[in-house]
Amino acid sequence: MNKTWLFWLIFLGILALSVSIEPNSRPGFAASSAIGPQASAPIFSCFGNENQPPAAPADTTPPETTITSYPSNPTNQVTAAFEFTCDEESCTYDCRLDGGEFSTCSPPYTYYGLPNGIITFQVRAWDAGGNVDPTPASYSWTTSASPWPKFHHDIQSTGISPYAGPVTNTLKWSYETWSLAQSSPAIGSDGTIYMGSEDNDIYALNPDGTFKWSYPTESWIMFSSPAIGADGTVYIGSWDYNFYAINPDGTLKWSFPTGFYVDSSPAVGADGTIYVGSHDCSLYAINPNGTLKWNYDTGDWVESSPAIGADGTIYVGAGYYYLYAINPDGTFKWKYETGDYVESSPAIAADGTIYIGSDDYNVYAIRPDGTLKWSYPTGSYVTSAPAIGTDGTVYVGSHDGSLYAINPNGTLKWKFSAKDIIRSSPAVGADGTIYVGSDDSNLYAINPNGTLKWRYQTGAEIYSSPAIGANGTVYIASDDHFLYAIGQ
Repeated sequence: MNKTWLFWLIFLGILALSVSIEPNSRPGFAASSAIGPQASAPIFSCFGNENQPPAAPADTTPPETTITSYPSNPTNQVTAAFEFTCDEESCTYDCRLDGGEFSTCSPPYTYYGLPNGIITFQVRAWDAGGNVDPTPASYSWTTSASPWPKFHHDIQSTGISPYAGPVTNTLKWSYETWSLAQSSPAIGSDGTIYMGSEDNDIYALNPDGTFKWSYPTESWIMFSSPAIGADGTVYIGSWDYNFYAINPDGTLKWSFPTGFYVDSSPAVGADGTIYVGSHDCSLYAINPNGTLKWNYDTGDWVESSPAIGADGTIYVGAGYYYLYAINPDGTFKWKYETGDYVESSPAIAADGTIYIGSDDYNVYAIRPDGTLKWSYPTGSYVTSAPAIGTDGTVYVGSHDGSLYAINPNGTLKWKFSAKDIIRSSPAVGADGTIYVGSDDSNLYAINPNGTLKWRYQTGAEIYSSPAIGANGTVYIASDDHFLYAIGQ
């Protein structure tokens, strides 16, 4: 090799070694501008792409489940509503009763037609990572279940019974009061039937129709119907402006003064609080000892009977136009405006939808947040309280003389025509038969497909709503002064 070329090769090699290369940088890439021992340059693959950070470790921590709302213990209710939650951002749930199979559920969750005895509810949460709570949340309570403890059966006012009614219209017995009987009967756990009358008295009758006792108020008991507490106390309102608590032996426990007539029928909450409306424009919450817990001024009379949601929200209609939702502490939650008076009483479905009628001829379905789901037009006033079948069908009477069966999506399933106004609120037996009274003096039994099963004619209009006993007997009062027991 030429000496000249060798000289230049050696020179260039020495020159290259003398060049200082900046640390942490590579040709074609910018160095990190951070300073200090924690500064670091980006890390690159041999292909010039930034490496991905290491994968996060898999979530293996199970969620913790908590039951936040539950029935009172003991109770005479045959329904039980639960609320529950978990300690993670998003969970799904499984529920079961008495050690049965777990099945998917979501809060609020309601069971219907529960038996007497000790019942255990369990719920477990699943998180987004597929982890399940290994120790499900559990709640046990005792029910000494009344077959029909209040107007429209339960605190959600569904009007549905765990018992099937009679196949035929055979009269078992009738009991005569001294005046119009427009109050609806309630049935104690021992089979005692309670009802009010416009002769001022509340009556207790034995299961065979014989007199047990009566308690006199100072004025008519018009539309208010009895509710039976877990301890057997009977609650009812009167036109003497008072709300009464009567012991199971017929003696007075206490009375609570309101400012005007009490036509509303009470509902008893899980903690024993009694809710009832008055024509003095108030919804009252009364402690079990008869003292005032709170009252909410609706601005107009409250003839509607309250229903209680799974989260404790109280729903009630009030005179001019509104359905109210009131929080358990007595504060306002929301109200929904209809087009006329609201004399109907709300019913609450398992998914939380509230159904109610209005004198504007419509039946309304309202979501738990107070927004309209749908409305269905009938041909006249709707003062009847809706009942809810096990398949979600809504049954309600109208002053146009029809009983409507409305699908959960608001479409008509069928309608049954009586011969006069239907003010009575329907009851639904375990076999799906619907029972309802009419101003044409008949008690109707209607098959689930809308055809007539049978009817029983009383001596006058029927404002009262039916109650279904554990032995399948249907009880209903009439303006002919009688309480009727229809059964096999």
